[in-house]
Amino acid sequence: MISLSVITTFPPNRWQAYAKRMLESHIEFWPNDVKLYAYYEGDKPNLIHDKIEYVNIEDVNPELVKFKVKHKNDPVANGELQEIPGGVRRDPKAGKNDRGKGSYLWDAVRFSHKTFAVDHAIKNIDTDYVLWLDADTYTFRPITKEFVIGLLPENKLVNFLGRGQKYPECGWVCYNRRHPQINQFMDTWTDLYKNNTIFKELEWHDSYLFWQILKRVAPDQGVDIGKGAGAKGHHIFINSVLGDYVDHMKGKRKIKGKSSRSDLRGERNQEYWKNVENYDPFGGIKFDPKQAEDIINKVAKGKQGN
Repeated sequence: MISLSVITTFPPNRWQAYAKRMLESHIEFWPNDVKLYAYYEGDKPNLIHDKIEYVNIEDVNPELVKFKVKHKNDPVANGELQEIPGGVRRDPKAGKNDRGKGSYLWDAVRFSHKTFAVDHAIKNIDTDYVLWLDADTYTFRPITKEFVIGLLPENKLVNFLGRGQKYPECGWVCYNRRHPQINQFMDTWTDLYKNNTIFKELEWHDSYLFWQILKRVAPDQGVDIGKGAGAKGHHIFINSVLGDYVDHMKGKRKIKGKSSRSDLRGERNQEYWKNVENYDPFGGIKFDPKQAEDIINKVAKGKQGN
């Protein structure tokens, strides 16, 4: 029987905003033999369950720490415009809509955590498949291992939510650990950080880099599970087959704690979607206004998603 694990990561200040709820939904709706590995920073969360295992992301990833220390005080490496002597530089031709402004597209430090969490999981968690699932997701009904595994044939390396010619939505990416090219794929990706060659790329966030590495290392080994959803750049996650089970609070939707009916490009018959406008994800508790402001500011830095 094929085995599966789920992984995610989140910054300390997003635990109450959405990460805790994501973990709680895993406990409630995922199979008992599918463990979620939560890569955390700072204090270890206090939500304890047999289906959850916590991993301190900095303790297990010295190369991540090295990269962060080297670039933490460089505004450009953190998505800003202010250049410092000896700092990194954007390609002036890159960015299209975000050219000449602060943007997540070049926030190399922020998105390095995801890359190194995936790398550690691939090389240390002994399951056949490893599923990356963003921490701002919510599983709203029972999901089966057979459904997840069925989206990635045994002879393929990885699946993703394709968006046409644009880089994929990477809120859900399932990796086949038994594929012969898996280590080459991950090493090529993490080498960008270890050798600081990431700054030669046009964009520095995880989705763009994932897409470039896949095209370079294994261009015929990816499976597009967003194809045919009819959404392309518009909230492809919930409009794909994944929307039968999982909501994704992409961008400012984190503040609402849910997507909207208007995000759907077709009819959904699940009770969650039928009642989503009336659903209160926070149980009457008002969303932290400081968190809301921070999320809005981050989303504002980049027209191309986030």
